[in-house]
Amino acid sequence: MTVLEEKIKQNREHYDAHEPADGHLDRFSSLLDKEFHADKISKSGRLTMIKYAAGILLLGAIAAILMIQFIGNSSELQANAMDDELLVVMDHYDRLADQKLGEISDCIESDQEAIKVNEMARAQIEKLDQDAGALKEELNSDASNKRVYDALVNNYRTRIRILDNIISRICEL
Repeated sequence: MTVLEEKIKQNREHYDAHEPADGHLDRFSSLLDKEFHADKISKSGRLTMIKYAAGILLLGAIAAILMIQFIGNSSELQANAMDDELLVVMDHYDRLADQKLGEISDCIESDQEAIKVNEMARAQIEKLDQDAGALKEELNSDASNKRVYDALVNNYRTRIRILDNIISRICEL
């Protein structure tokens, strides 16, 4: 036995003589009830927190799905805008090329020379048309590729430069 236990046993009459104050049992019962209900409240509080967390997670998932959809649609819209713009550019350069070929025909005095120069110009343009065809196929496979788009536009510009060069050489003679 320890010293403390011995001391308690020796002075037991001092400890047992005092009864708890009036209402002690009621206060004790109310504290137990609060503790018991607090546990229920904390469980319902946890449940409420889980509901809020699930709602936030659901909203985050929906936002992520919408963003993925928007990003996919924006690349399609960009590709469609590039297709429309490319059609306008191609039409413009085709009309310009036809105009330049007409200028070449106007500068040449004989029909034989006109045929020869037109064949030469068409041969150079045919090579550029083959390159443009390959670029168009590549652009069809990846419509949002800006580099291929720029290369195709540059191809059309080169075609006009070649025709301008032919015009300047023939018409100056």
